[in-house]
Amino acid sequence: MTELKLSNFDQIGILVKDIEKAAEFYEALLDFKGKINIVEQTSTVNYRGNEVEFKMKKIMQNFSGKQFEIIELLESTGDHLYSEFLKEGKVGLHHLGVYTKDTETLIMHFKNLYNIDVIQSGNVGRVKFYYLNTKEIFGYYLELIAL
Repeated sequence: MTELKLSNFDQIGILVKDIEKAAEFYEALLDFKGKINIVEQTSTVNYRGNEVEFKMKKIMQNFSGKQFEIIELLESTGDHLYSEFLKEGKVGLHHLGVYTKDTETLIMHFKNLYNIDVIQSGNVGRVKFYYLNTKEIFGYYLELIAL
């Protein structure tokens, strides 16, 4: 593989400081198909070689063919991509997610051609995800979500 062309992205990840306030805004702004549901979730990830657990409030809502993932960080046992983003004083667009059956090939492609590594990985249920360290290039991360 010498050229990489992603045909689309599937998810927009947004980090907020107050998810209830953000939910009110998004519900007024966008015509979601269904009521917004805020859930609490604990996640364990591998971040820069260290296992970290964190708790967050989260919204997963579909809009216009894209999945909105809105996150408020509550607490964590160490640093990870969300805490680092907040420490930098940032909120807003955090990542774009791409569902793919070809995760390993894409990871190797980014590594070999662009020297971009996986910075954080984990799983939710049976779904594995990998965040590529693209923030210096794009200003946000690219998440590969294995199908």
